[in-house]
Amino acid sequence: MTEVRVGADFIECDVVLTKDLVPVCRHEPLVSGTTDADAKFPSLIKSIIIDGVNYTGVFTTDLTLAEVKTLRCRQPLADRDQSFNGLFAIPTLEEYIAIAKGANRTVGIYPETKHPTWHDSLPIVKAAQTTMSDIVLNVLKKHGYKGPVNSKAWSRQPAFIQSFEVGNLKYLSRKTCIPLVQLLSDWNTPIPDMPYMNYSAIMSEEGVKEMATYASGVGPSKGTLVRAKVGANVTANGAGLESSGLAERIRKNGMQAHPYTFRNEARYLSYGSFASAMDEFEFFFVKLGLEGAFTDYTGSLRQYFTMKAQEQGRLWNTGAVINRAGRPKPHNPKC
Repeated sequence: MTEVRVGADFIECDVVLTKDLVPVCRHEPLVSGTTDADAKFPSLIKSIIIDGVNYTGVFTTDLTLAEVKTLRCRQPLADRDQSFNGLFAIPTLEEYIAIAKGANRTVGIYPETKHPTWHDSLPIVKAAQTTMSDIVLNVLKKHGYKGPVNSKAWSRQPAFIQSFEVGNLKYLSRKTCIPLVQLLSDWNTPIPDMPYMNYSAIMSEEGVKEMATYASGVGPSKGTLVRAKVGANVTANGAGLESSGLAERIRKNGMQAHPYTFRNEARYLSYGSFASAMDEFEFFFVKLGLEGAFTDYTGSLRQYFTMKAQEQGRLWNTGAVINRAGRPKPHNPKC
C-alpha cells in the first residue's frame, strides 16, 4: 500500500501456491528466509530442487492457506529497514488485487507465475487436473482483468502477466488477451522450462522476433541491456556503458521493455559508476528509451519522473509511457 501512495503505476506479486492451491504473494515457495516459518513448522523443513537449485526450509506448497496465514513476514536483507518484521501476514493474490482496486486512482497489477513447471509437477496440482497458469488466470478473470494493452477494458484495470518460462506464456497466450511479459535472466542462465537452452538464444534477433508472437513486453535483467564500451576512458554515470542492442530489438518487434530491478543502494549502482539512482534512471529512460521498470524504491522513480516532466513538459506516467496499441497475437486471434 505504501508503494501505491508514493506513486506506483503497477504493483507486482510473485505468485506461489499453497497446499490447498490458493495463490499467494511470495518471492519463492521457500518462505524460511522471509518469514518465521522454520520456528512455527520445524517438522516441515526439507530440501527440494527447483529449476536446478537446491532449497532447504519450509515451502508454501506444504502449508494450507490457514497455516500460511499464521506466518509473519520479515525483511531478509540486513541493510534494509527491519522495523516491520513480524507485523504482516503473507497476502493472497486476491488480497493483493484488492489493494490495486482499492486505490483512489488506476493502479495496475503485475503478477508473476513463479516456477510454473515445477508447480505443475506437484501431485496436489496434478490431482486437481489444473495448472498454475490456469489458477492465476481464473483469479484475474474473476476480478475483471481482460483485454490487450490500451484496450478500454485493459485501461480500466491494467494488468500484465509475467514469467521466466516460455511454455506457460505461450499457453496463456492461447487463453487470454491480457498482455504477457517474457522475463529474461542473464545471457548464460538456462531457461527453466528449456534447460538445454540459455536465455541468450531468445535474446537474439530471431529469438526476440519469436517472443513477439506471444508476448507484449519483455522484462530483462537491466544488466543485459548494456555492455561496456571498448576502450572507454571515462566511466562515471554510465559513460563507460552502451546499449547491448537488446532494447532496440525489443522495440523493433513492437514490444515494451520493463527491466528489473532498480535500487538506490550504492552497491547496486557501482556497475555503471552511477553517483545516484537518479543518474541511473537518466541513462536508462533517456538514453535507452525504456517504457517502464521494476524498482524497490517507487518514491525515487516517481521523483525522477516528476523532475523530467517539469524539465521537458512530458507526462511520465502509465498513460503516456504505455502508448502502444495492443496487437492481436497469432496464438490468439480473438484478442
